[in-house]
Amino acid sequence: MSQAYPTIKVRPHGLQFVAGNIGGVVCTVLILLLAGYDGLLPDSIFPFMMAAFAVFLISLLCKCIYLLRISYTITEEQLQYEYGILSLQRDFIELYRVVDYSEQRSFMQMLLGLKTVSIYSGDKTCPRLDIIGVRGNTDLITLIRERVEYNKKKRNIHEFTNIR
Repeated sequence: MSQAYPTIKVRPHGLQFVAGNIGGVVCTVLILLLAGYDGLLPDSIFPFMMAAFAVFLISLLCKCIYLLRISYTITEEQLQYEYGILSLQRDFIELYRVVDYSEQRSFMQMLLGLKTVSIYSGDKTCPRLDIIGVRGNTDLITLIRERVEYNKKKRNIHEFTNIR
C-alpha cells in the first residue's frame, strides 16, 4: 500500500536558540566583558564573576544541546516529538486526534523570521505540542491539516459542535 503523504522531518532553526535565550546570551557576554576589564571591579569579585560566567555558559550549552536534539516527524498518521539530552524521549500524537492549530511569534522570533506552531489534540499525554523554531514562511499548519482531515475521513471520524 502506498502512502498518500510523505514523511516530513522538522527541526528547530538554529536562530531559535538566540530567540529563546537572548537574555542569557547577553548576561554571559556582559559578565565576561566586566570580568575582563582591569580596575573596573575590585579583584575580590573576580572569582564570583568567573563562577557566574561558568554557570551561565553551562546553562546555555545545555539549552543549545537540548534544542539540537529536538525533532518533529510528521508521518501519514502520526506526529512524533523527539527530545532529550542524556536520554531520548518520544511522544506520539495520532493525527486524527488533532482538534486545533495556532501560530505564535515572540518579538525575537519576529525579528529572526521564526514562529511557533501549536497543535492541540485530544491526546491525554500531550494535549498541546509546540513546534518551535519554524521558519516564518513555512506553512506547516496546512500540511498537518491536510493529513488530519485525511485521517479523520479514513477512520470515519466526524466532529460535532454545539452552535447556539
